Amino acid sequence: FCLPGSRNAVATGWDKLIEAQLDTRTRPCNLAELRPRLRET
Repeated sequence: FCLPGSRNAVATGWDKLIEAQLDTRTRPCNLAELRPRLRET
């Protein structure tokens, strides 16, 4: 993930975007479930 340097921007990015994507309960899609597929080449 790429985040801006500001502490507030990093906190917002984590709270509003990244945290939910790493949670397998996020529906309909999340990055946690896609991780194994990202290794496929």
